[in-house]
Amino acid sequence: MKAFFAALTGLFAMLVFAAPATAQSDSEFSEAERAEIRDMVGTYILENPEIIEEALIELQRRARQRESEAMLSAIRANADLIYNDARDPSIGPDDAPIVIVEFMDYKCGYCRIASEWVAEARQAYGDQIRFVFKEYPILGEESRVAARAALAALRQGEDVYWRFHTAMVQSSGPLPAGRIENFARLAGVDVEQMQEDMDDPAIQQHIEQVYALGRAIGAEGTPFFIINGRAVPGANRDMLDELLAAELIRVRQGG
Repeated sequence: MKAFFAALTGLFAMLVFAAPATAQSDSEFSEAERAEIRDMVGTYILENPEIIEEALIELQRRARQRESEAMLSAIRANADLIYNDARDPSIGPDDAPIVIVEFMDYKCGYCRIASEWVAEARQAYGDQIRFVFKEYPILGEESRVAARAALAALRQGEDVYWRFHTAMVQSSGPLPAGRIENFARLAGVDVEQMQEDMDDPAIQQHIEQVYALGRAIGAEGTPFFIINGRAVPGANRDMLDELLAAELIRVRQGG
């Protein structure tokens, strides 16, 4: 407990010294003065214990801000790979003013929830949005097989891919090879050709490169959305609606 209290005292003192002010910097204090300040801080914390929670909340806020800034910087640095990889499946006009990118996994239950938002947004806003799907299979071997199958089906046309993609992402439960093939047949995929294309090293290379891209920008789970450069981790419908609404306003205003 003493060690914890000492750590909190040190953290609070760091906040005091780090605060923007015209007062002396820490380096300008003598050792005795610094010790006195630490004692004063410790006494203040004992008399005002709620300051501990406030200090920790502030530290967490700063950490989240740093993470957010790092993510935005990584998205900007990788913009070409995020938006312009011709190998990625996409739906909507190439010149749509709003681009929504989704890193997704067919075994992800939250991706199933998010797919409903995607379908509603497509229906509501049509040609104003281009959706780009990043096959990001992070949940095991069945996920990887499903991603390879989807990219193989894409070679047979975007309409075929979309039907196949929708069937798989809206499914629940395991995705063994036989079930994937059944979804493919129902979607009008030439399954034999799909199976042959799934073994193409180029498809595996594509998936590996998307995986590396996701890690580079901080996509630790699925779904992970990017709306015109702004990241939305998870199936956070409120945030997705908020960012999309802001982008629609910007487009209408000619921004």
